[in-house]
This record gives sequence, C-alpha cells and structure tokens, in this order.
Amino acid sequence: MSGRDRTNEFQSVCRSLQARQDGVHSSKPALSAIRQHSDFTLMAKRIGKDLSNTFSKLEKLTILAKRKSLFDDKAVEVEELTYIVKQDINSLNKQIAQLQGLVRSRQSQNGKHLQTHSNTIIVSLQSKLASMSNDFKSMLEVRTEVRHETVQPDLLLSLVGNSLFIQDDSKKTAEVSVDMEFRASQQLQLINEQDSYIRSQLGSIFQQLAHMVKEQEETVQSQLNVDMAHSEILMYFQSASSNHWLMVKIFLILIVFFFVFVVFFA
Repeated sequence: MSGRDRTNEFQSVCRSLQARQDGVHSSKPALSAIRQHSDFTLMAKRIGKDLSNTFSKLEKLTILAKRKSLFDDKAVEVEELTYIVKQDINSLNKQIAQLQGLVRSRQSQNGKHLQTHSNTIIVSLQSKLASMSNDFKSMLEVRTEVRHETVQPDLLLSLVGNSLFIQDDSKKTAEVSVDMEFRASQQLQLINEQDSYIRSQLGSIFQQLAHMVKEQEETVQSQLNVDMAHSEILMYFQSASSNHWLMVKIFLILIVFFFVFVVFFA
C-alpha cells in the first residue's frame, strides 16, 4: 500500500489553529476593557442607589428634627436615624474613593472617551454626596435649635407638676428648682457635645471630599492638556503638510517655466 503525503493538510490545520489562538489573544484586551467598564458601572449604580436611600432617610430625619411638640418628640428615633445617616455618608465617601481609585488604576487601559465618561460620573457622585452632607449639617443645626427651645419648657412643666405636691414647703420647692436647672444644664451640654462630635466627623468627610474633588479636577485638567497638545500637534502637522505641498507646487511651476524658456527662447 502506497503512503499518502498529507504534509500540506497538516500545515493547513496548524495555520488554522494558530489563527484561532491569535484571534483569542487579540480579543483579550478588548474583553478585559469591557469587563473593567462593567465593574465600574456596577459600582457606580450601587453608589447611586445608596445615595438615593440615604437621601430618603435624611428627608425623614429632617421632618422629625423640626418637630417642636413636647409630646411628639421622637428623640430615640431621631438619634438612631442621625447615627444611621452619618454612617451612610461615611460609607458612601469610602465607596466613591474606591471607585476613583479603580478608574485611576486602569487609566492607561481605558480609552479617551471611556476615561472622560468615568470622570464625569465620579464628579457627579461627589457633588451629590457633598450636597447631602451639607443638608445633613443643616439638619443638625435645626435639631440643636429645636432641642434648646424644648428643654426649658419641658423642665418647667416638670417643675410646676412637682410644686403642686410641695406648695407648703418652700425649702423643698427651692431644692427642686435647683435640681431642674442642673438637669437642664446637663441636658443642654450633652446636646452640644453630641452635635459637635457629629459636626467634627462631617468636617472630616468634607475635607476628604474636597481632596478627592481636587484630585479629580487635576486628572480632568491633565486629560484636557493632553487633548490640547494632541490638537496642536495635528494643527502643526496640517500646517507643515500644507506648506510642503505649497513648496512642491512652486517647484513644479518653476520647472515648467524653465522648460518653456528652454524650448521657446533658447
């Protein structure tokens, strides 16, 4: 039985496999970029959803904080919501910082359009968080004013109620009055300390936000500088190309005049 030379078939199969492998390798950067953009989009959507939820809590907290009725002051609920909103703002600040770090770490892999889009989203999220933090700070100021206004009437009612039972004992009435004043002083001091602590934490968040916004602005400005430099290079190239063709045209015209002169006047 004579053997059949299948070398050409084998080489054809090898070339086919090599082409497939090259296609897979060439598609890896594109797939990686798509996957990275998908991760960014998911993180940004989650942060946006958390911002919306925290804003709803802040709206409810603001309504509760503005109540001035002594008998409808949900102090416990207000304190719990205040703590939750503060924690949410701190968490959102960290999430946006992580998102910014993600974009910065992949800056060299992202295209110009994708990088600009990502920077725009980050700036938008930072602006929303800064606005909400400012609203939270304003709510704390309103809450402090309301609590200062309601502490004294509350203690006055307690004092009147107690004095009804000890009208015949002026010494005991004086003692109760002093005790009420001491309690009022302690309560107001506690209110001020709590609000000062929260404001200091908000101040720290504002500083971090300001730092991130500055970094983001520098990144955007750097991108703008690159784009401007690229545009100037293109303009210079076009100008140089235009001048080059002008020189060629002048040279050709001179050659034509030279031949005309030689043929007709020589």
